[in-house]
Amino acid sequence: MNSFKDIAYQILKEVAKPLHSKEITKIALQRGWLKTAGKTPEATMNTQLIVDINSKKEKSRFVKIDPSVFGLSDNFKKTNNISESKGNKIILTNEQKGKIKKYYTQYQNWLKTDEGNKNLEDHLKHSNFISNKLAKDKIDNLTEEDFRGIYKNLWASNIWSNKDWYIDNKLLKPNGFEKIKVEFKKLLFGEDSIDVRYDNFISNIKGFGASSLTEILNFVFPDKYCLWNDKPITVLPVLGLNIFLPDRLFKYSLHLGSDYVKCNEVLGLIKSELELMGFKSPNYIDVDCVVWYIFLEITSKKEKVATVKEDKLNNPKGAIGAIFEPSEEIKTHEQAEFYLLKTGESLGYLTYTVDSPKLFNNTKLGDVAILKDIPDFAGQRDKNSAREIDVIWFDEGENPKFCLEVEHTTDITKGLNRLLQLQHFNVTFVIVSSEDKRSKFEIEMNKFPYRKLKDRYRFISYDELLELYGSVLKFRELKDKLLD
Repeated sequence: MNSFKDIAYQILKEVAKPLHSKEITKIALQRGWLKTAGKTPEATMNTQLIVDINSKKEKSRFVKIDPSVFGLSDNFKKTNNISESKGNKIILTNEQKGKIKKYYTQYQNWLKTDEGNKNLEDHLKHSNFISNKLAKDKIDNLTEEDFRGIYKNLWASNIWSNKDWYIDNKLLKPNGFEKIKVEFKKLLFGEDSIDVRYDNFISNIKGFGASSLTEILNFVFPDKYCLWNDKPITVLPVLGLNIFLPDRLFKYSLHLGSDYVKCNEVLGLIKSELELMGFKSPNYIDVDCVVWYIFLEITSKKEKVATVKEDKLNNPKGAIGAIFEPSEEIKTHEQAEFYLLKTGESLGYLTYTVDSPKLFNNTKLGDVAILKDIPDFAGQRDKNSAREIDVIWFDEGENPKFCLEVEHTTDITKGLNRLLQLQHFNVTFVIVSSEDKRSKFEIEMNKFPYRKLKDRYRFISYDELLELYGSVLKFRELKDKLLD
């Protein structure tokens, strides 16, 4: 398989959906299928597919969906969901298999260390505790105290500094314990397929994210279901297995049961490879242990090479340590709000946004925010003022701690004035914008009425926001590893 068209055909058959010619080329290069001395292989790919369609008409294997976006003709489509398969199994390249083997060999040595042994013991301890509490013959007798213990033991719950507060206010209060118990029984032991059960639980119960939900599924049914959190999100691209999953799963939360099925299938590739390498009857807990090790290897290497950027203004309060280099640019108002919401959530705050209906990459910002409305922290007038602010981070007592305004195309003074309406509260005000607006911010800080509150205002550039987000994720990992 050495022609551009044959390669495109194979890839489109695997992903079972139309792709841009750049994405087709990217996958081909990652797999080592495409050998070319040309400087613009994506342009060659695009041209050859267009020529094939124009010359062969209805006999072409390809159809053009949009500019530079191609799919397979109905006459050449396959029914398999992810890739060309043998025995309904995804075919891994030798490179992908080699990476899994390399890390698995290192993992076996790691298990002989105190750290590796403790990690395995922690996984087994979690599994025994949760699977025992949620066993089919015990779930009807589950008590509120049992439920509280289960949630507190989840690794996903470590985001909250006060777990009892979250359980009381964000799980029990909006759902009711009996409803939670009923829905968990349906999720774990219902007769519908797992994608349907997953979707139903997400629709019927508030407060559970993908990390906590898949952690429970994994520990109750380790032979059937995987754990999906920041570990596989970080590790699968390193192994080259991310190409079998939608890009959105590596940027946003897992919302759909159908996507969870795909996650199980792809992580199942690692499980199959472990068995081929001599691991006797591995399950998804074993897979998570291996993924956990790879995650630690990746992040420790990044930490060693990371450098702290010098603050352009030599202001210690504004300096942000760059543990991860920004992986993308912030190009829209909604994108900045998305990262503010995710960062606030990761720091343990209750997040709110005025722009709930707006979308970033087909995800409503309201679905990212934890709060759907402003809490009762003040009178109606102040609450109405707060509702107009782009993003607010509330503490566990539902008091505002950070009010953040994104100034993308509007005049920076408009954001400053909106924040000023809450000056009588103990709140830090933050303007988030492109770096070229920092000088304007500093000029305004020396004017009335802002100069009297100058020590409460902050400016964060888009690049610094991305760095902050990456640093927060790293902090959570270190906290789990060293303190919990």
